[in-house]
Amino acid sequence: MSALAVLVVGLVLLLAGSLSVRLAVLLAGFGVSWTLAVAMNADTGTALLIGVAGAVLAFLVTLIAARLMFFVCGLCVGAVIGAKLFVLVQGGTADVLLAVILIPAVALLCAFLARRLGRRFLVWGTAAGGATLVLSAVGRLWTDAGELWQPETGGGVALFLALWVVLAVIGAMVQRRGLGSRTDKAEA
Repeated sequence: MSALAVLVVGLVLLLAGSLSVRLAVLLAGFGVSWTLAVAMNADTGTALLIGVAGAVLAFLVTLIAARLMFFVCGLCVGAVIGAKLFVLVQGGTADVLLAVILIPAVALLCAFLARRLGRRFLVWGTAAGGATLVLSAVGRLWTDAGELWQPETGGGVALFLALWVVLAVIGAMVQRRGLGSRTDKAEA
């Protein structure tokens, strides 16, 4: 059930993340919190509760820092991407030091890019974050797709990365079409 909720969150982030910065922050906050909770072997209920708490925390931070909205959104989306990179490189051992360094580094890099590039980054950042959540949820839902959650081989990592890129590109294309239609309506 937890993975199914993340699948839905990931699809919304993937396909519509840049249309609403607040929605993207809520979904990314949920995604990073759930990903880390599951990586640390939390049970389903706890992972969902931590996911919701992470979403609320991320949302409150954006309300407080409204002037830094793109930065905070980039930070949250970057944390989702960083959390998945942690899962990919940890090799089955939950190395806290790696998580403490890798996730904030990726999150801050994405925050900087979001602040600099604005909505252009958010299209790609939310598509990449949503794609990782979709693939992770599929990996958790079906045991045959476990390589999508935590690949154990180089081939599994390569497959995940290839699917990640393809899904992110599709998500960015869908979002760009959505932004284009919103821009057209605003000009009319």
